[in-house]
Amino acid sequence: MFNENLRKMRQKMNITQAALAKKLDVSSSTIGMYEQGRREPDSKMLMKMAELFGVSVDYLLSSKRAVTLTQSANDLADRVTDVLRDKKKFENYGSKVNNATIDFIVKTIREEIYEAFRSVR
Repeated sequence: MFNENLRKMRQKMNITQAALAKKLDVSSSTIGMYEQGRREPDSKMLMKMAELFGVSVDYLLSSKRAVTLTQSANDLADRVTDVLRDKKKFENYGSKVNNATIDFIVKTIREEIYEAFRSVR
């Protein structure tokens, strides 16, 4: 499970094993072994990966059903983000909302979506 989830997250970020290894301060062979299921990361590395990918450690270790639910939450949050960023039709007391406000709205909505999906599991 972990090895497949790691590979999917890395591919979703569109980065190579070497680039991921650099971000995590490990060798590319370590990432390769993680993805092949020949090695497991320790808890500190799992937390570092989860933070980098913007997911929970639970997500990295989860079964296919949990991963699918989390991916659905990510997709929904991404769609909401796109609407907010692309349309920018929102006004705040007569003036356009700035990017910092949009970022705050997106973060809040994303957290609520994740919480809702977590409760479904």
